[in-house]
Amino acid sequence: MQDDTFINEKYGEDFQKHLLEQYKLFVQTSLDITSKRLEANKFHLTLNSIIFGIASYMTTLNQHAVIVLFSIVGIVISWVWRKSILAYKELNSAKFKVIYELEAYLPACLFKCEEKHYLKKYHGLTSAEKFYPIIFIVLYISIIILAILGALKIV
Repeated sequence: MQDDTFINEKYGEDFQKHLLEQYKLFVQTSLDITSKRLEANKFHLTLNSIIFGIASYMTTLNQHAVIVLFSIVGIVISWVWRKSILAYKELNSAKFKVIYELEAYLPACLFKCEEKHYLKKYHGLTSAEKFYPIIFIVLYISIIILAILGALKIV
């Protein structure tokens, strides 16, 4: 085993066969992470939509304390959502570094090639998705400001 890699080249005659099986398994785990990230995004988007809807409705009832409370909860949930997105990105980036290293021992480096061509034209999904929670945070802060102004009878 070399110091700079995790590949044990003295493994034996089934090295390539077992390496390919491990590679397939590892690629599947990266796909599973992406699927979990999408599910987490759906959950947070739905939760934020409900909370924002309730907070917005409360403005029509002049329930300023409830508006502020729901908005603070929404801000916390949005912040957790953003941290979750960044954690999933970091985990998948690490997984792809391992996949690239494994590909060096396979006939073709397909994921590395795909990334090279993809990144020339597009930014990753995370580039856009990490701003969604920020948009909700700004909306919640706006509602809090309106609630405070409404409570003070300024609006």
